Amino acid sequence: MADVCIRGVDDDVYARFAAEAKKRGVAIGELTTEVMRESIERGASPSYRIKDLDMLSVSKTDLESVDGPVIFSDIDLLTFDDDVTWPVFNQHVETIRDVAMINLPKTLSKFQVLTKSKDVAAITNRK
Repeated sequence: MADVCIRGVDDDVYARFAAEAKKRGVAIGELTTEVMRESIERGASPSYRIKDLDMLSVSKTDLESVDGPVIFSDIDLLTFDDDVTWPVFNQHVETIRDVAMINLPKTLSKFQVLTKSKDVAAITNRK
């Protein structure tokens, strides 16, 4: 194992990371290694960025049509079609950020989607 000093880590991110390590009962170095390993393994397929749109409707076919995870950002209204299930969403959506409104089918819970979201103004489920 190597001793490593990493400069430029955001203070808030580090504090939250350290708290997560403590919550899991592992050393910060162990959790860092795990995250680095996952990042390298995920890095085999590129992320696709879909951004700067007023409205976007996303289907299961859309998500499965690319060979890597998708990052959605800067979208006013992001709608996931009824055929998007949690396994499909979880596998193909990397992050949702800076979205004004997310509209979800019954197949997705708000909490599931929020685990991959940041800076979302509102989220609703269709009936």
